[in-house]
Amino acid sequence: MASFIKPHSRWSQVWRAYLFIGALLLVAASLVYTVGLIKRLESEPRIMSRVFARFCMTAALPEPAGESPETGIIFEEVIQNINFPVVVTDRQGLPIAWRGIDVKGAEFDQQVIPAEVAGRWEKLTPEEPFYQLKKAIGELDHQNQPIIMTLGQDSNNVVTVHYGKPSVLRELRFIPIIQLVVVALFVWIGFIGFRTIKINEERAVWVGLAKEAAHQLGTPISSLMGWLALLKEGGHPAADAVPEMEKDLAHLNRALARFNQIGSIPKLQPVEVTQVITEAVDYFRRRAANLGKDIAFEESYQQPCEAALNAELFLWAVENLIKNAIDAIESPGGLIKVKVARNGQKLEIMVEDNGRGINPKNQSKIFRPGFTTKAVGWGLGLSLVKRIIEDYHGGRIRLLFSRPGAGTAFVINLPLPSKSKTL
Repeated sequence: MASFIKPHSRWSQVWRAYLFIGALLLVAASLVYTVGLIKRLESEPRIMSRVFARFCMTAALPEPAGESPETGIIFEEVIQNINFPVVVTDRQGLPIAWRGIDVKGAEFDQQVIPAEVAGRWEKLTPEEPFYQLKKAIGELDHQNQPIIMTLGQDSNNVVTVHYGKPSVLRELRFIPIIQLVVVALFVWIGFIGFRTIKINEERAVWVGLAKEAAHQLGTPISSLMGWLALLKEGGHPAADAVPEMEKDLAHLNRALARFNQIGSIPKLQPVEVTQVITEAVDYFRRRAANLGKDIAFEESYQQPCEAALNAELFLWAVENLIKNAIDAIESPGGLIKVKVARNGQKLEIMVEDNGRGINPKNQSKIFRPGFTTKAVGWGLGLSLVKRIIEDYHGGRIRLLFSRPGAGTAFVINLPLPSKSKTL
């Protein structure tokens, strides 16, 4: 069983690996972009803080320098739009201007701290209005390194700019964490989904194989039991029964050989394809007659058509296609066409019927293990055919067309041996 599923599961593992690597690359690219964006945004508060400090000192100059039109424009267009907390302090560490700090009765101001407040600046209590300003300076220094600026030509005119981060920047810092959480969640959901699908598929394969085994073995065993009962009754000559019993035993051995090859890597040998297909058609022609179905078989073979096959497994695949075609024909005048022809460097085998067809909504599901629309089906036939043709023979099977009430056609493409490719 392991060898039978191995090619399919190997591709499934490769697909999951590519999906996982792709997700990691996507997350890495997103994180790199987000971190780069945050770093670029972090430089803006620093620049704006320096502008704010210079504006404060310029505005404090005597007229007309302090109240020039340019100063008014800077205030309206730049200072008023600062969206982060900033405090400018003098050499003694006392605030001379601030913005974005909740101080009672003040937004932006160059006011002088009252003398009584300045005298005990370090001893302010939480009940006093300017305590919030003092506390904010410490918090801002924790966020960013303060900027020390010398304004003008006077080396004593030194101020310190304490600034924080815009609210949008603080929010952006959570984006990488959110991205990681979301991606981890999707990866976890994807893993659970893949695992569930794999478990269901394997369960369907096991159940299907069990039912297929019962079907393959049940028919010849039932026939043998019938012949044995006739022989016991003595109402049937042994000479007539023995050949039929030999056929049933051969059928039984063939079924056992098929299941035995599922658990191992089959050997491919040059085989005349038309001989294998003719054997399947002849078998089902007799079986359709025994079932009382009015079905004609139309065969068209291009000779010679040799390909590298495991004859037993390939016969099993063709039998499944023809059996599905017979089951799909419910009215008299049934027709099954089987064609074999070369198509370039491939051998093309078509099985077509004029049965009930496949509902369009089910056409994408027909090769899934366990999927069936039959009341007593086991849902393994087409899945088994696909694995035999594609995993073991390197070919391809596809639904050529199917129209409800008009019929269905499947096409198998097999690679031709090198000696046949030049024909």
